[in-house]
Amino acid sequence: MFGLMKFVSKYKENFLLASGHFATDICQGSVSAALAVMFAHNVLSSNIEVSYLVLASCLVSSIIQPIIGWLSDRKPRPYLMALGMFVAAFGLMFIGFIKDFYLLFVLITCSGIGVAIFHPQAGKMSNCVSAQKKGLGMSIFSLGGNFGFAAGPAVISLSTLLFGLPGIIAVGIPALIMIIVYAIRNKTYKEYAERELAEQKTKEYKEKEYIGGFIILMLAVFARATILIGLTTFIPLYFMSQFNLSAQEANFNLTIIALCAAIASIAGGILADKYGFKFIFALSSTILIPFMALFCSIEQSAVWATIVLIPTSLALYGTLSVSMVLGQKFLCRHVGFASGITIGLGISFGGLTSPLLGSIGDTLTSALDYDTEQRVLANLTRRGVTCIAATHRPSVLSQCSRVYRVRDGGVEMLSQEEIQGIIHMDPGL
Repeated sequence: MFGLMKFVSKYKENFLLASGHFATDICQGSVSAALAVMFAHNVLSSNIEVSYLVLASCLVSSIIQPIIGWLSDRKPRPYLMALGMFVAAFGLMFIGFIKDFYLLFVLITCSGIGVAIFHPQAGKMSNCVSAQKKGLGMSIFSLGGNFGFAAGPAVISLSTLLFGLPGIIAVGIPALIMIIVYAIRNKTYKEYAERELAEQKTKEYKEKEYIGGFIILMLAVFARATILIGLTTFIPLYFMSQFNLSAQEANFNLTIIALCAAIASIAGGILADKYGFKFIFALSSTILIPFMALFCSIEQSAVWATIVLIPTSLALYGTLSVSMVLGQKFLCRHVGFASGITIGLGISFGGLTSPLLGSIGDTLTSALDYDTEQRVLANLTRRGVTCIAATHRPSVLSQCSRVYRVRDGGVEMLSQEEIQGIIHMDPGL
């Protein structure tokens, strides 16, 4: 216990920055879970709508993060961290009250802008306070973000279960707390940044930048981001449709992914300090491939799918903190810009591909939007046609005279009370 307290005291600044990272990424990590619940409540009607809202949180963010990083390289601007948290929280807290798709798009875009403002300056500040243990320092910083992603789905599931869609407002509470902390410590952070800037100007900077290596790293990071956003965006919907889970049950897998990410990030940083950043990055990337293939081959068991998801997530996130430090080493004179690319754009890029993934998902599942679906079912009912529908959407059940559920190798007919419970997303059914 004493050793842990000593460790936390030694890396106090890293843990404070990690706390701000937590408060920001709990907003970013809540987006997919919140949209899954809104999909279940028929506020959203298709995979493509979900993916466009994920795009909203990433598109502008992808553009401005390198700019914010470039600005932080020119002049210390630690206040951007508090500003970013405020905008990220404000954009997401109130989406549970909104039904209009376009207004949802605007609010989630604002939240993405806040995330973009926070990361480059916070990543650079983490580098400033980490001294010689860059891998460990960046791992602690990443840990806060990973815990934020882990907490986001859990908070969404619990708050929406208790209070319905308005409960989404709960994800903004950590940001409001950390904004006050960062405002108080703004002067200290400015001194750290000014000291780092002065050291770079007064001493001969012997390290050379490796732009070619940075470009290669970014190609790998962008590929990882596409896989990452595919998992975090569509895993809830996949488990709901493939294994007939409720939105709350399916969101549990997002929490598992984020917890694995936290473990992989801290372990990756420690191992990279010892064995080298390039080696750990290559090792994690190689291990990822067979586990991804195994996960995609599981069709019957939600339990086994979740189990295989664990090593898949560990391998995927094992490169996260390592790639951040590698990017800062490759662009050692432009640490803020490198942070904006590797920390922010490296993740946001995946959101740019989400509409394509959502379109593929809708095509393969032949999904209809909610209004079209209801018209088709109503027309079939009026014609007196017997229709058998295999569906994962609760809304379809309202049109059915009899409902059967296939579970655990058996078939059972549901009562009207059970049907209504499923329609209203009762997690106990």
